[in-house]
Amino acid sequence: MGAKKIILAESAGVCFGVERALDKSLQIVEGKGDGEQVYSLGPIIHNPQVVKRLEEKGVKVIGRLREVDKGTVMIRAHGVPVNTRAEARRRGLSVVDLTCPIVKKLQHSVKKLTEEGYFVIIVGDKHHPEIIGAISYADHESVVVVSGGDELAPEVFEHKRVGVVAQTTIAFDKFREVVDDLLIREVPEVKVFNTICGDIYNKQREAVEIAEKVDLMFVIGGKNSSNTTKIAKLCSEVNLHTYQIETLHEINALGLDLVDKTIGVTAGASTPSWIINEILNGLSG
Repeated sequence: MGAKKIILAESAGVCFGVERALDKSLQIVEGKGDGEQVYSLGPIIHNPQVVKRLEEKGVKVIGRLREVDKGTVMIRAHGVPVNTRAEARRRGLSVVDLTCPIVKKLQHSVKKLTEEGYFVIIVGDKHHPEIIGAISYADHESVVVVSGGDELAPEVFEHKRVGVVAQTTIAFDKFREVVDDLLIREVPEVKVFNTICGDIYNKQREAVEIAEKVDLMFVIGGKNSSNTTKIAKLCSEVNLHTYQIETLHEINALGLDLVDKTIGVTAGASTPSWIINEILNGLSG
């Protein structure tokens, strides 16, 4: 494609939680007996190409446990609501928990704050499976999910004790914004657990640094990947020529003039190395 220079972010690609989930899921599929069916409750990770590969190896994605009555069910890296494991076992299903350890930290933090009597604020996307799972660890009437400080309702500031946690993949500024608002409004007691994944934070920071100094920026990852979308958004704020793509085909379809251009490349936490390498080889060709 004639690119002059390609700068690849050192932090690009799968985080340890995703790598762990992928490795274990492959081990399970390869070790299953004849006639044994393996399911994943929702996609293991938010990457369509990876999900397709697992399907080709025999993994079936299901939306609800009631869809099956036997076999092995893998719990996705994003985690699930608190009672899901018990329900699966009641149905006679074998359960393999692939929840990312950082997501488990979020779940445990919500549980701890609730048990200690705090009103809990989760900063994140209320529709994301990670948050749907995390919110189940709190009392229904003592938790709220907000995407930023502007969504904090007036009654939140009336609580005497407030705990704050974050979706593991959100931008740190959004998390800090909520904490700052609580302190400015002088909530008597604010307890904060920083549950943002350090790997995700590094990806965001490095991606922006690269985007600031290149002609074009490609962010590789699933369109349904929250962390990839956030990286792309942050990059687009400093470089208007930022593109979130999943495959080399998508780059070709854009019809961009890449001759003598300096191109930045990074990838979300759900993007495996084989996809990154395929795109790098295409850009270098």
